[in-house]
Amino acid sequence: MTESDDALQAAIIDELNGELGATGITMRELSVRVGRPYDSTRNYLRKERPMPLWAFIEFTTALGVTPETLIGRARERLQR
Repeated sequence: MTESDDALQAAIIDELNGELGATGITMRELSVRVGRPYDSTRNYLRKERPMPLWAFIEFTTALGVTPETLIGRARERLQR
């Protein structure tokens, strides 16, 4: 991946974390909603492991936001 790809992925995860905060859903609750281990969810959202596309889609669905919306916000964040 290029530096810009890494920056976009980091910004996307920042947006996911922001959505968690806005909804009041904890990482643990999110992991239950998507049926995935808490440790994996935490590692993805703390940027300790690369987040697979399937996880991103599951997380956005569980949070009630579209992947396109979060990616758009992440791109805007990078342009600031």
